[in-house]
Amino acid sequence: MTKPTPPAPVSGHAKMRPRARIISLLGDELVSDERVAIVELVKNSYDADATRVEVKFEGPNPIKPDTLTISDDGTGMTLSTILNGWFEPGTVAKKKSLRSPGGRAFQGAKGVGRFAAARLAQTLHMETRAAGEAEGVVVKLDWGAFDDNNYLDEVEISYETRPLPHLKHGTTIRLTGLRGKKDWSEYDFQRLHERLSRLISPFDEIKDFQIVLTIPAHPELTGVVAPHELTQHPKYRLAGKLDDNGRFSGKIYAEEEEIKSFRTHHLGKKNEVVSCGGFEVEIRAWDRDRKSLAPYMLEFNMGLREFRSVLDMYSGVSLYRDGFRVHPYGEPGNDWLQLDNRSRQAPTTRLANNQIISAIRISRDRNKDIIDRTTREGLVHNQAYETLIDWTTRILALLEEERYRLRPREEVQPEETRTLFEVFDLTPVVKEADRQLGAQHPISQLVRKSDSEIREGVRRVQEHYSRLLMTAGIGQIVDLVIHEIGAPVGRVNREVAYLERQVETMLDGEELTAVKKSLSDIKGWLEHIVALRNRLDPKAAGKRGRATSFDIFDEVEGNITLFETLISKQGIKIAVYKPGEPVVVHMVRSAFGQIIANLIDNSIYWLMRHHGDGGGGQINIHLYAIEGGFRVRFCDDGPGIDEADRERVFDPYYSTKPNGMGLGLYVARQVIERYGKLLYLENCTLPGACFDMFFERNVGL
Repeated sequence: MTKPTPPAPVSGHAKMRPRARIISLLGDELVSDERVAIVELVKNSYDADATRVEVKFEGPNPIKPDTLTISDDGTGMTLSTILNGWFEPGTVAKKKSLRSPGGRAFQGAKGVGRFAAARLAQTLHMETRAAGEAEGVVVKLDWGAFDDNNYLDEVEISYETRPLPHLKHGTTIRLTGLRGKKDWSEYDFQRLHERLSRLISPFDEIKDFQIVLTIPAHPELTGVVAPHELTQHPKYRLAGKLDDNGRFSGKIYAEEEEIKSFRTHHLGKKNEVVSCGGFEVEIRAWDRDRKSLAPYMLEFNMGLREFRSVLDMYSGVSLYRDGFRVHPYGEPGNDWLQLDNRSRQAPTTRLANNQIISAIRISRDRNKDIIDRTTREGLVHNQAYETLIDWTTRILALLEEERYRLRPREEVQPEETRTLFEVFDLTPVVKEADRQLGAQHPISQLVRKSDSEIREGVRRVQEHYSRLLMTAGIGQIVDLVIHEIGAPVGRVNREVAYLERQVETMLDGEELTAVKKSLSDIKGWLEHIVALRNRLDPKAAGKRGRATSFDIFDEVEGNITLFETLISKQGIKIAVYKPGEPVVVHMVRSAFGQIIANLIDNSIYWLMRHHGDGGGGQINIHLYAIEGGFRVRFCDDGPGIDEADRERVFDPYYSTKPNGMGLGLYVARQVIERYGKLLYLENCTLPGACFDMFFERNVGL
């Protein structure tokens, strides 16, 4: 049978012919909604060096406009610009030059802003006249022609040149047959007004560009666009600049009165740089409770709900590049800094997203690694983006600290060192009853009996309270880790032993030596895991409330070992000075351990910030035996605690760490309350932070 002759190979060249509907597809994909589309057209006016742009809704029914006109007094376009630029989607005209003839940084650098018109309406009528030209250009375009039936190169767009005496220079785009939001609601217009009012940076870097909005059905939104007046009157305000080396210079105001200033204040670790590039920031903040907002409600003649509604409209952290806002940062619900999460963790000190109106100023020249997404919606989530979030949060923490200091709180007890349970101590009452009535008097005996019963009740409450606090500090997760890690570690050990036997029969020479070394390393790492599990075992929830006998030096050393990786990486030197004789106590071991662990954890963080990563640091821990108990002094050579913060470091939820919860020292003081007291010392053997702990009761001595 004869084999069929294979067909001759075919080769050639072809051109890709997109269907015309690609224009509408790109419009829908690149421009997320109608407000974004209008903003893109306004940006085009700015790129054309316009000083004024008007966005005007029109139509027979003012409540349901069907026409949108956007006109500006910019440089306008010549016929050559229309044919070789505007008719070329994705043109590189703005790529060749990053600035307009007037020196403005282009906002429409990707050349896709014209797709916004396709998103907004069915037809486009454009009139444009370049400065100095005798005639202008008129373009008529029906977006409906860009459908499935035509190829893109088959759609013809009509244009003509003719005198435009009513137009000195600039461009007017008239869009008819609005689609998408055919029925714009009052809320839609309010959101458009808010979006346009926040489009231009509040840093006053753009002074010669004005946006006018005309909405016949809403005269209150018609006119020169500007943010609501109340946004200009915050309760608290921070304004300043962060340089490339992590030094912040700026001021904090409360009700427009300066309360604190910073001059090249280091926010980072030693030698830490701002890898995304320095930036400027302004943060305006309000307390949203009725009492705090009452003065503003009177000033602006607004109800509480209305006032909060305005704050909701404008709240958030907006980002401005070269004078224009980067969408969607700062939009309602766009909590890109995770401020709400921080606030939930520390509600007393941290500000929520709906409490602030903030602006961050960046530029293409200085912040080159902060890159726009191709959709013109947001930034690429790269390392520079994460760095921007980190440093912005650190700056916000400065304002939060001052706000916490100024905010009125419930009256504290006159004696700062008075502990929670001291109010139940009847010793002075017992002594006074004995003095006046005699020890054998029935009233004196009743008082003494009541004192004994109250002491026992307080002891039991302290015991339960201490357990609850320790659960909050360490959590049941320790139980889970200790319980669950044993089985897999055991199985891995058995598998390693099996592999050791197998490789003996399968390999020899250098290969066998190399594999046996790897297996030996794995066994060593497993031993480390087992050792860590054993050290954590006393901190398990099931054992935390049990009093045991132990040497305090051993517990301190054990907690240092828990942090040995971080200590070694930072190069921290720790000296533990123990008394001549061992101090063996009988108490809840994990209570003492938790306090030491909190202090070590805090110290490592601040030593890294103060000395820089790997820059070393020193921690000294002194152990003393005292009558009826023991004393521990803990100090380091970090930055210490500012004098203004020393009375607040033990407050719940107060923290100077950008993302700290503010519970470590608070929990430590409450845990120690059953045994003694925890104090901050101003003078110590090292120049940093210093804490003194007295364990004077309930320790078996």
